[in-house]
Amino acid sequence: MEVHHHSHTPRKKWTHYLWEFLMLFLAVFCGFLAEYQLEHTIEHSREKAYIRSMVEDLQQDTTEINRVVSMISEYGNSSDTLLSLLESINKNDSGQLKKIYQLHYSLGAELASLSQRTIAQLKNSGGMRLIRKKTVADSITLYDTKSQYLSAIFKSYDEVSTETFNSGAVIFDNKYVRHSFKIGSISFLTYDVPTIRKYANYVYTLQAIGIYYSNYLVQQKALAIKLGDLIKKEYNLK
Repeated sequence: MEVHHHSHTPRKKWTHYLWEFLMLFLAVFCGFLAEYQLEHTIEHSREKAYIRSMVEDLQQDTTEINRVVSMISEYGNSSDTLLSLLESINKNDSGQLKKIYQLHYSLGAELASLSQRTIAQLKNSGGMRLIRKKTVADSITLYDTKSQYLSAIFKSYDEVSTETFNSGAVIFDNKYVRHSFKIGSISFLTYDVPTIRKYANYVYTLQAIGIYYSNYLVQQKALAIKLGDLIKKEYNLK
C-alpha cells in the first residue's frame, strides 16, 4: 500500500504576528492622523473665512453708524427750531406755520442697521468654538451684547417717534403737505395751548432719546474700530 505524506507549512513565529499587528495599527493610526489634520485644516479655513467676514461687517457698521449719527444730528437741529417756534405761535404768520409743518413732518427715528451676518452664523452654527484667539472671541461677544442693547434703545426711540406723530395728528392737517401748501391759508386744526405743549413735550423727549441713541452709536463705532484692529493684529490681516 502506497503511503501519502502530507506537507506541513512551517508555523509563523510570534514576531511575525506582532509585526503584522504593528503595521495594521500604524495604518489605522496614520489614517486617523490624516483625518484629524484634514478636519483641523478645514476648521482653520472656516475660522479665517468667519474672521474676514467679521472685518467686512465691522467696516459696514462703521459706515452705517456715521450715516445715522449725521441724520440724528439733523433731527436734533430741526427739533430745536421746532421747539422754539412752538413757544410763540402766530396764527396769522403763514410763513411760520408752514415752517412748523415742514419741521413736524421731517422728524423721525433713524435706525442703524448693523450687520448681524457673521455673528448670527457664529452663534447659530456653533462657530464661536472655531475662534481660537480668546481675546477676539470675547470682543466679538461684547460687541454683539452692545448691539442688542442698541436695538433696545431704538425700540424706545421708535415708540416715542410714533407717539410724537400721534400727538401731532390733532394739530396738523396733512392736506397742506399733500398739496405742497398751495391750497390757501395755512392753519392748525387747533391752537389749544395744552395740546400744543403736550406735542412739544413729545418732540423734546424724541430729541433727548435720539441724542442718547446717537451717543451710544458713537461708542459702538469705537468698539467696531477697536475689534477690527484687534482681529487684523491677531490674524495678521491687512
